[in-house]
Amino acid sequence: MGRKISLQMRLALLFAALLAIWFVADIARVVIEAGPRARAETASASRITRSFIETALATLQDSPEPERAVVALVRKLKYLRHVRVGYGDQSLLSSLYTAANEPAHAPEWFRALVDAPVDVAMIPVVFKERSLEPVVVVADPSDVIDEIWGAAKMEAATGAALAIAVLLATSFFLNRSLRPLKIAGAALARLKAGDFSARAPESGAPEFVDIAARINDLSRALAALSAENSQLIERLFDAHDEERKAIAGELHDEIGPHLFALRANASILAARLAGDSEEGGAAIAIRDQIEALQRHNRRILVNLRPAALEDLGLTAALQSLVDQWRRAEPGVTIALSADDAIARLGPRASLMAYRFVQEALTNAFRHSGARNIAATLAYEEKPGAARARDSALTGLRIRVRDDGSGIAEDASSGMGLRGMRDRVKMLGGEVAITSGAKGGTLVEAVF
Repeated sequence: MGRKISLQMRLALLFAALLAIWFVADIARVVIEAGPRARAETASASRITRSFIETALATLQDSPEPERAVVALVRKLKYLRHVRVGYGDQSLLSSLYTAANEPAHAPEWFRALVDAPVDVAMIPVVFKERSLEPVVVVADPSDVIDEIWGAAKMEAATGAALAIAVLLATSFFLNRSLRPLKIAGAALARLKAGDFSARAPESGAPEFVDIAARINDLSRALAALSAENSQLIERLFDAHDEERKAIAGELHDEIGPHLFALRANASILAARLAGDSEEGGAAIAIRDQIEALQRHNRRILVNLRPAALEDLGLTAALQSLVDQWRRAEPGVTIALSADDAIARLGPRASLMAYRFVQEALTNAFRHSGARNIAATLAYEEKPGAARARDSALTGLRIRVRDDGSGIAEDASSGMGLRGMRDRVKMLGGEVAITSGAKGGTLVEAVF
């Protein structure tokens, strides 16, 4: 599908079409009126000249030298406009007609459209019943056609300049008038992106003010819903964490002592039955199974409630998590880099950062087949600001990168990834998960 034409462009094209129609109609009017005008002026000039010559010839009847008087009269008329006057034989007539048809400023096609022919009139000269050579009057419309052509060109140039000026003024006016729509569109784009603080200025025409007011009402409603949603998510995660703590407490305080007692009794039983290979072996197997249950119980406790996070802080808890994975997967290299400034994070943010790294590492080990994993927690700095000042820190960025198989295009987000995104979003951050062209995955959170 091609690019759609904007409303501003459509209106500008509409004005341009109207101006073009007006321009063509005006030129057509000039051309249509040119013929009658040229013929009328030529006929008028010829008629006036003939009348003048006939009157003058009547006054010369008593002249002693008639021919010389006629020649003097014709010479006086050589500067007439639109008319050429001659006296003599047929060669003179031919020269006058040729001069009348000499190329003028107007192009030939325009002269053909005007259709104003040369008008030739011959006035007989008779003195006392003596006939002399006639006076030839050639009415030439070339000057009139040239004037009309010059006026048409000037009108065309003026019309073109006016059309351009109108188009520029129209474009400027439309741009100013439709600017509230562009601003409203930008506000809607920000709302779509999740920025519910976006507002559209309520200015311009009443229609635009009403649209902006409705957008602002929508923005406020979405902001309120987003705040309520954030509070619900926050309560959900708080309840989730409380439930985790309760389950961890049950496992530690109830199941843990029972497992310890069972292991102790199994050890005593194995010692007493050491002489009986069959029963002693069964007692040792029970003891080993109880030890495995204890290790599994401790692993569940760490996942449910990282005690190191509460007792030692985020950095130590992350180091403990990495060490645990190193022991479980000795063939995988894990690197951890944490900024000292993360110690200033509050309890909820610290728990979020821990859970984020925990989930990212779990996914890397379970799904990617990676051999190298790197986790970094670092603050970004304002350009040109001193690192030692707190005001220089603009946000926390958490990255977990692996060299595994990457993420399949059709892979869907599981509960862990959705929970990760919700936790980060609850604190005003964003999560990005990307797969490299040569494999590997980068899981990143930015606050």
